[in-house]
Amino acid sequence: MYYYNWHDYFSSLQNEIKNQQKKMSRLEEQVKVLESKVLTLQETPKTNVEKIEYHFDQLKIETLEGTLNIGLSPDGLSATDELSIPNPIPKQQQATPNQSPIVQELVQYLHPFFQQELPSKINEFAQESEKSFPPGFENMIIQDIYKQIPERIQHYTRLHSENNNGMLNNETKQKIVEDVKNEILHSVRNYIQGEEGGE
Repeated sequence: MYYYNWHDYFSSLQNEIKNQQKKMSRLEEQVKVLESKVLTLQETPKTNVEKIEYHFDQLKIETLEGTLNIGLSPDGLSATDELSIPNPIPKQQQATPNQSPIVQELVQYLHPFFQQELPSKINEFAQESEKSFPPGFENMIIQDIYKQIPERIQHYTRLHSENNNGMLNNETKQKIVEDVKNEILHSVRNYIQGEEGGE
């Protein structure tokens, strides 16, 4: 810009200086506001989380639903049709050294009960008490009971053999099987209806 009139030149220079001063004063105000915000942030107490403890045993789970795929990649999910839940009762009860042939025989008598009657009874007891359980809960109960069967059979075998002078005929074996079944059903009903059962 070329000014031929010095007066116009100084007047425009003075206006430009005033504009710059206004901008500077606005910027100074903004800096003061930012400084005050920084100070308040520095003065607020900091939260330091050192350790978080989870107490899952204190949680109350009403229903548990969904699918848990362990060891499957997303590509492998298409092959989940081939997967199935195994039978809760092993096909062949392996004889352990401390099991007598009578105990093994009575365990075999109880197989149909574990595969057909007990699962339906578990569902019936759950419906009676209006409780729902997560998938697989029924199998967990059956497997747990199945592990205890030889001991319970031995108990009832001793009881009935004492009452029958040591004789175990077919009728006595049938009574032992019925006693074991009744004990299982009674225990399962109490478990499901009691506080240990699901809500």
